[in-house]
Amino acid sequence: MREINTVGVIGLGTMGAGIVEVFARGGCSVIGVETTAELAERGRAILQASTDRAVAKGRLDEAGQQEILDRITITTELTDLAPADLVVEAVPEVMSIKHDVFGRLDEIVGEDAVLATNTSSLSITEIAAPTKHPERVVGLHFFNPAPVLKLVEVITTLRTDDAVTEAVVALSEKLGKKPVVVGDRAGFVANYLLFGYFTSALRMLEHGHVSREDLDTAMRVGAGLPMGPCTLMDLVGLDVCHHIGDVIYSHTRSTMHAPSPMLGRMVTSGLLGRKSGRGFYTYAKPGSGQVVEDAQTPPAVGKSGPSAVGVIGTGEVADDLASRLEEGGYAVTHVRDAEDSAELASLSGVGLVVEAQDLEVDLALLENLEGEELESYMEELPGRDIDDLFAELAEITGDDTVLATVNSAAAFALGAVTGRPERSVVLRVHAPTGNGQVVEIARSSVTDEDAIAMLREVVSRIGAEPVVCRDRAGLVVDALLVPHLNDAVRMLDEGYASASDIDTAIQYGLGYPMGPFAMIDHIGADEVLAVCEELSAGTSGLPREAVEPSPLLVEHVLLDRPFTG
Repeated sequence: MREINTVGVIGLGTMGAGIVEVFARGGCSVIGVETTAELAERGRAILQASTDRAVAKGRLDEAGQQEILDRITITTELTDLAPADLVVEAVPEVMSIKHDVFGRLDEIVGEDAVLATNTSSLSITEIAAPTKHPERVVGLHFFNPAPVLKLVEVITTLRTDDAVTEAVVALSEKLGKKPVVVGDRAGFVANYLLFGYFTSALRMLEHGHVSREDLDTAMRVGAGLPMGPCTLMDLVGLDVCHHIGDVIYSHTRSTMHAPSPMLGRMVTSGLLGRKSGRGFYTYAKPGSGQVVEDAQTPPAVGKSGPSAVGVIGTGEVADDLASRLEEGGYAVTHVRDAEDSAELASLSGVGLVVEAQDLEVDLALLENLEGEELESYMEELPGRDIDDLFAELAEITGDDTVLATVNSAAAFALGAVTGRPERSVVLRVHAPTGNGQVVEIARSSVTDEDAIAMLREVVSRIGAEPVVCRDRAGLVVDALLVPHLNDAVRMLDEGYASASDIDTAIQYGLGYPMGPFAMIDHIGADEVLAVCEELSAGTSGLPREAVEPSPLLVEHVLLDRPFTG
């Protein structure tokens, strides 16, 4: 196997300097190259600041820091790369610049040296095509910040020598990274999946389906991701997101990656995220991560909700809600029998009623029933018909009472039944994640703002995070997370990467608590399929390509096979 001891890195911006640090920490001699003395000094300062932070946090002692810095040579001469066993370019994402760099390297380094590109989206095949030795060219895609994130995508072309791939994988493992080997495809693994998710999130935001804050809360808390899409895009840079998204779409023409007009307008206006001080959020200053209030910042949750609330139903959800509402300081009337009119009458004075009957249906059994058998099964289901129940609640409760259900229903349909669409909503209580718990509040186009404000307060007081959105199939959490997972299954079905490599890429490249296939097995493939089918048949507003269930997902459900383990 090739020995790689001396590494060159071209381009010492934030990404390039991070890559230099990774190699130096791994014991390699590193030659960093920039175009001017000023940029070289900037790169040196980035390295100094990064290692200073590691010392301050106790992750590195001063002697160790000096050893790392002593392994690094900074230069402005490309010819100084002659002794390198591996050269990684981290120059701007412009094909002509990359072609120029690789063409010059052909004349500088030895014929057995490996040439690598850190491109996040451009074709490795196209980058390698003009070189004299395309068989030694490979993609080596680190993730920012390179010293922290473990993932390295090793991207091969049809010409890449197997020995080159093996050497780069071995070096990545020596550096303590998690390498995954994939073929040359737009976006590779992590960015391809991430940018499909970004596009769907942008569509929701642009269509007014949900606010930026609630969108981020939905995915950070409800789905358990490290941060929401707006916060993440601001961190990456909206110009970078726009460029990568365009590259992926130009190769795939997939509606899941169609460019967002809103994102294009923001970039044109100079709203680039943290780097410019404004993006989806406004920051204290350019380069700062401190969010400050702006015209879109929502008001704080008030404290003028109802003193008394009602809960209808038996079972785990109803009991848990009743208990948490009592702990939140509300006087709770818990009606266990929805068919008992006398019990229902006790709700006449409450300000909020939450219907939480246990209405679980055996879908597999339901599919095999028809005629009288189906009619008999439906009649024997526990609980009361929601339409019938809400029609009676409208007569019992006051006009200002908010009527809500946690079961599958449409807010506008309940509004039609009750005759008070302004105060009829749907709540979706999500299972807790490592970041907390979300309760989605689904509103119709005529829902009162004071009803929404009251529900935000109620959800907050039971220890959950409220997310308000338009009442569309999948709301926010399911409508974004499930197509994201389904896209990973589609990638596996196309033979592009293994389930293990896709999980590794997403977990270690994007910081997810688990990879998409581990997540599917945790949620249940049958549940993921059910949501796909709901989105496909419903009013999610997402492209059909995004929500059409992958045949492989259907196969795993029918065969009751996990994706992992």
